[in-house]
Amino acid sequence: MNSRILSYRIASSIGYSFILTIITAIVSIILKAFYPPFPFNIAPLDLLVISPIEGVIELIVIGLLALFTYPVRSTIERAPLMQARTTAIYTSIGYLAFSLLPYAIRVPYIQTYIGLVIAFNVLNGITAGVATSISLKE
Repeated sequence: MNSRILSYRIASSIGYSFILTIITAIVSIILKAFYPPFPFNIAPLDLLVISPIEGVIELIVIGLLALFTYPVRSTIERAPLMQARTTAIYTSIGYLAFSLLPYAIRVPYIQTYIGLVIAFNVLNGITAGVATSISLKE
């Protein structure tokens, strides 16, 4: 396994995880305007229990973002786009599990919540980048 390619995949997975977090936060804020009785939440699996409508909508948005990376049917660009698709799928699946971290540790301080959000994005990116490198076997 080439360490440079691994580090690029980890960096891209961390970035994609932060993008997923920002998009799910925006979706949650938009949904709060129409469905206000529940607290702000960026964990889709936690939302399936607390507010099923929001959880399903966030799962659909994450699925659409993963589907958006589906490769074009050309032979020249297939390999790089397949790597991007694999990275997006592993990062999206990891996001579902790692996004529960800020809600597993309850503290009254917003700084701790933000730190846990950053930590789960980094952990998710590392896990997804390594899983992508292992699955593509280059």
